[in-house]
Amino acid sequence: MFIRNFCIAVAAASATMLGGAVAAQAQPAPIEAYAALPAIESVAVSDDGTELAYISRRGGDSQVVVQSRSGEVLVTVDVSDRRPSRVFWVSRDHVAIESLVLNSHLFISTTHLPQLDIVNVRTRGVARVLRSADKGVINAVFDRWRGHYRGEPTLYVQAVTSEDYAYTQDIYRVDLDSGRGRRIATGLEDTVGYLVRPDGEIAARIALSRDSARTRLTAPSGGGWRNVFEQTAPLDGPGIWGFAQDPDKVIVSTQEGTDIYLTEISLSTGEAGERRRQEGPATGPLYDRNQRLVGLDVVGDDADYTFYEPRLEQAWTTLVQGLPGKRLRLGSFSSDYQTVVVRSEGDTDSGTYYLYDAAARSVSVVGRAYPEVGPENIAPISMITYTAADGMELYGYLTLPRGRPSRDLPLILLPHGGPASRDYAEFDWWSQALAARGYAVFQPQFRGSDGFGEAYLQAGYGEWGRKMQTDLTDGIAHLAGLGIVDPARVCVVGASYGGYAALAGVAMQPDSYRCAVSVAGVSDLRQMLRSEARAVGFGNQSRNPVIRYWNRFMGGDGYNDASLDERSPARLVSAIKAPVLLLHGRDDTVVLYEQSEIMFEAMRRAGKTVKMTPLEGEDHWLSFPSTRRQMLTETIEFIEEHNPPR
Repeated sequence: MFIRNFCIAVAAASATMLGGAVAAQAQPAPIEAYAALPAIESVAVSDDGTELAYISRRGGDSQVVVQSRSGEVLVTVDVSDRRPSRVFWVSRDHVAIESLVLNSHLFISTTHLPQLDIVNVRTRGVARVLRSADKGVINAVFDRWRGHYRGEPTLYVQAVTSEDYAYTQDIYRVDLDSGRGRRIATGLEDTVGYLVRPDGEIAARIALSRDSARTRLTAPSGGGWRNVFEQTAPLDGPGIWGFAQDPDKVIVSTQEGTDIYLTEISLSTGEAGERRRQEGPATGPLYDRNQRLVGLDVVGDDADYTFYEPRLEQAWTTLVQGLPGKRLRLGSFSSDYQTVVVRSEGDTDSGTYYLYDAAARSVSVVGRAYPEVGPENIAPISMITYTAADGMELYGYLTLPRGRPSRDLPLILLPHGGPASRDYAEFDWWSQALAARGYAVFQPQFRGSDGFGEAYLQAGYGEWGRKMQTDLTDGIAHLAGLGIVDPARVCVVGASYGGYAALAGVAMQPDSYRCAVSVAGVSDLRQMLRSEARAVGFGNQSRNPVIRYWNRFMGGDGYNDASLDERSPARLVSAIKAPVLLLHGRDDTVVLYEQSEIMFEAMRRAGKTVKMTPLEGEDHWLSFPSTRRQMLTETIEFIEEHNPPR
């Protein structure tokens, strides 16, 4: 892959928002360009900064590529038969590939399991981690730590052992060339995680009592284990992020009301240091080669890192100053922090990976995520603030089509999934594809969305199908009041929880929408809870953490609560006036395929206009090129039929 260098001082031209002018219209990119999976993803730099590994996609093929910075390809591995999610360096000679693989044998229900393959860059050999082991281990890796053993690099992994009719979360040491594992630590019944040092020493175990939601951090002491931290929280439990710069201390986050705090806790004494208030929910932890936490990001449009490593902070500051107008995210860095990979997005940037060389004070373009969607094809995005009917201030992202005046536009409402998730002011392949067809696209950040403060999130508790739903139509009314959209020409489209919101929209506010498209959406809330309970085992619902979580959002009392039917679209089909398109992956293990079947049968029996398309072999995340393209093509055809753009 060609890498282009240029001086960081002139690395990027400034970008401007749309304002009141009409953005020039270009020939729209084909649907395939938007529906394609990113052409490059997960760029990782080697320890010494001289080599890169990344996921590369072209057509329907996916490969992991390892190359020198000059462009010489060292090895390629075909990963088209799985869903690769990440690559990372395990040693100077080994790259690990993380993938999700469908499996129906480990748990009560079918699920996607994380698996690792290790590539020897020099010999080009590939080994599946834990394909063999000294114990009956399940071939799935739930955590991993780089390390060494007898002077040689190794990988320590957390995996599930099946032994004597019991399952335990254990630690295995993995040979990097054969993938064979040897168990070095055995967990207890309540062990859910570990902190492992580079030499394989178990520094701490993390335990979670499913009944009481009690989290404990225990450290070795005199041949046994003692508590160094403990908290009981049925929901919103602590986060244990990793080692601090002092290897005796770990960083723990706790929540009090709407505030989140970070604290360093000593493993040897249990003593807690000074608390530091975090501005928002932490995400994207960054670790060095010795498992120390060097950075934490806060969820938001612009990256807001808390750094624990001054050299990484200096590199980040230089990049932010040298690439103005870009929204940057840290990706990878060399051991000395002198070579750093970041991903950028902006008003005319569909996703670009940059490599920063501190010694040369230069930046290189490694690759672009959507090379067939040029700057001229990217519709402008802006944040909108509006007021809900009850007075709460809400946010949303508005994408406007190029080449059309911003007056009386047809609108696609595109609520996100989650619901405790959010959208960003960045390139979104789905909304951009719709805008390219002449639609305004509005992504409402309804109450209950994450990343806008804890109070914003908590305002959604109990409002599933209530104010979380009316927040959507309040957004339509706001845009119509500005004259930007025509309220008589609105369709609602969404996936996962967004699919539920689309179905609930036409069922609960039938005069607001001309059509609805649900991708992997929930239609029957009680059946969803039954499935969730079945996946983790039946029992007292009040002690089931998954049911507790959904009860809080739904404002219900488990799957026996008949009041949930009042907010289940499949129970409300008699009110639906608009045509509905249902699309659902056959291999979806998050929202089961049956949810769309239930909706389809209910609408069919009621004589409503409905179409259902199964996405063969697809999961919940639209991970495969052919079915992703199928989904987008059918969605656009359906919308254009029932809500023409002109």
